[in-house]
Amino acid sequence: MFTITEEAEAYIADLFADQDEKNLALKVDVEKAGTHLATVTFNFCTPDDLPNTYKKFEYKGFNCYVDESNFVYLEESSVSLKTQDASKKLTILAPKSKGEAPKDDAPLSERIKYTLAVEISPQLASHGGFVELVEVTKNVDVVLNFGGGCQGCSSVKMTLKNGIERQLKVLFPEIKNVIDATDHSYVKNAYM
Repeated sequence: MFTITEEAEAYIADLFADQDEKNLALKVDVEKAGTHLATVTFNFCTPDDLPNTYKKFEYKGFNCYVDESNFVYLEESSVSLKTQDASKKLTILAPKSKGEAPKDDAPLSERIKYTLAVEISPQLASHGGFVELVEVTKNVDVVLNFGGGCQGCSSVKMTLKNGIERQLKVLFPEIKNVIDATDHSYVKNAYM
């Protein structure tokens, strides 16, 4: 799955040895896999609580569980231990975690999802928001759902028409309409 230096393996094993609970393992996930926002996370877990899609990898002093869906993103990755001043920190290099841009002949939905994740949602993140693709209809209408600070935001119509729709139609001229399917009555997290 990934290579781990002896120093990092010993460090992780020591962390497990310090725990009171003995039925613990290390869960490795890739959040926002396939996008430029991808991050690899390490967490303690109880293996019995994991879905059966998580596969076990044995190391000296601990077991590690990784979801099968993340295997491709963790290929050629490595874990090492970095020491700065008096602190130690695990570092993972996962060059495939961010994925690759879809090819020009990939389905339109894949290309739109990638554009939303890589170009548009990061712009919305400054207001705590994001946007996701719901579907591309037979009529080539793009249906979107806003979340975070964009859900219930008073500026979302302008953001959709003057920003997102314009940007998507330039990249994908076959798009007819861009439609917001979000329930904007929920305004608790809205950016105002």
